[in-house]
Amino acid sequence: MSRTNPNAWHNYYHCVGSTYGTWLRGDPRGFRTQRHMQHVDGDYKQPPPDIYKPLFEYNKKNLKYPPVKLSQDQQRILCRAIVGSLQDDNALPVVLAIAVNHFHLLARFTQMSPELIAKHKSHLLADERDPSPRFYLGRARQVASFALAQQNLKPPSAVWASRPTCKPVRSREHQLAVARYIKAHVREGAAVWHINDGFLFER
Repeated sequence: MSRTNPNAWHNYYHCVGSTYGTWLRGDPRGFRTQRHMQHVDGDYKQPPPDIYKPLFEYNKKNLKYPPVKLSQDQQRILCRAIVGSLQDDNALPVVLAIAVNHFHLLARFTQMSPELIAKHKSHLLADERDPSPRFYLGRARQVASFALAQQNLKPPSAVWASRPTCKPVRSREHQLAVARYIKAHVREGAAVWHINDGFLFER
């Protein structure tokens, strides 16, 4: 049997990721070290300890390309492509917001079969309770990057930063709160898709 996360209500997850170069290790908003060995909390009011400042400056200095900030057209293309890819994989996206430098997704993910887990074992985190959210989201992000390339809108770097965060939704109340939070990004100019309202591209 495939692995599952007992903390995920009906296998719903809130996934968050950023574009290339916009959320680096050492970031004052908090960050995760490589392969999530360490999770360092923080925000602008309560940043991580000063010991991480040199790490942040080092990573900024050593970026091979400028940080990716998405235009309106890029956001819309990515939004459509990610929703379509997830649906093709029999996932159930509920709401997705693509902003200038990050995204939020609420979705219910199809469980990976044991055969699929074995096939992609080298790319999965060994200690991850349920690899399906990150796996199917990874495929969707690849499809979305390709969609940008087809429109000659892909940046010279990768579009996305590596390894988004996928946190399990704990309850119906949690699910509704996450959905409201993500949908509200339309007021900030993000490209938003909602399961009941379709694409919401307000400017």
